[in-house]
Amino acid sequence: MGKRAASLALVGAALAATTLGASADAQAQAQAGLLCPGNAICLWRGQYHTGARYVWTGGYHDLPAGFTDHVGSFRANRTGAFIDWATGEVCHPVRKGDYGDFYLRGFGGKMDAVGNTC
Repeated sequence: MGKRAASLALVGAALAATTLGASADAQAQAQAGLLCPGNAICLWRGQYHTGARYVWTGGYHDLPAGFTDHVGSFRANRTGAFIDWATGEVCHPVRKGDYGDFYLRGFGGKMDAVGNTC
């Protein structure tokens, strides 16, 4: 194989890997949407919608022990509110379509409850 053909093969392989990576990310996002029912907010302990899942469908609920201060990612298919009552009722409103792939470093590391509104 000549140098030019080898170079083209490398460029093609790099392009395919980049495209496959983007497709895998889009596929993961679509699957996360499928894993969270309509009219619910889903929380996962792991980043990118992995690990244990908690499904909230309305009303005020303290998070299960494994999720308190440890929400790695979320997807909102309805409006709601994330609440941190341990530090004095800090509240973040969430709208339908919101999501966080790596939320633990953000408010997911503080969340104690989920409710309808702030």
